[in-house]
Amino acid sequence: MNSTMADIFNTTKNRWWGLFPLLVLLWHGAYTAIMLDAQYLLFVCYSANFILGIGIYARSGLMVGIGTGWCLVAFPLWLYYAILNSDWEISGIAFHCCGILVGLVAMKNHRLPGYTWCVGLGLALLLQILGRIFTDPALNVNAAFRIYDGWEGLFPNYPIYFVVMFLGFAAFFYFLTWFNNRFLYSGDKGHGSH
Repeated sequence: MNSTMADIFNTTKNRWWGLFPLLVLLWHGAYTAIMLDAQYLLFVCYSANFILGIGIYARSGLMVGIGTGWCLVAFPLWLYYAILNSDWEISGIAFHCCGILVGLVAMKNHRLPGYTWCVGLGLALLLQILGRIFTDPALNVNAAFRIYDGWEGLFPNYPIYFVVMFLGFAAFFYFLTWFNNRFLYSGDKGHGSH
C-alpha cells in the first residue's frame, strides 16, 4: 500500500474516522427510539459505537479496543436475530457493520493496554445494572433479566449463564488485546496510545 493510502487509514492522524460510528449511531439510534423502543438504546452495541467514535477522537487505544470488542461481540447476536426475524433494516445493517470495519482500521493504529479486558467487563456490568433499573424485563436488554430466548437449553439457570458469559467476555477481550498488540497494531510494539 502506498504512503497516501496508508495515511488515509491512519485514524490517529485522521480523526474524522470517528464520525462514522457516531453518525450511524445517531441514524440507527433515532430509528430505534422512534420506531421500536428507546429502551433498546441500552444494548451494548450502542455504547460500543459511541465509545469507538470518541476513542478515535481521543486517540485512546483503550476506548478503541473496548468499542471494537463490543461491536465484535454484538454482531453475531444481532445477525442471529436479524436472520430469525427477517429484520434487514438498512440503518441496523450499517450500524452493526460500521463499528466493526472502522474499529478494525482504528485498532491497527492503537496498542491496547493490558487491562482492556477489565474495563470491557466493567462496561458490561454497568449496562447490566442500568438495564435492570431502566428497562422492561420483557425486553431483556443485554440479557439483564434472563437467558436469551432460544438459549435456555444451553444453561441450567441464569446465574450460571451470567458467569459463563462474563468469563467468555473476559477471555475474548484478553485474546483481542493480545491479538491486536501482536498482529494488528503497526506502531511501536513497546509503546502506543492508551
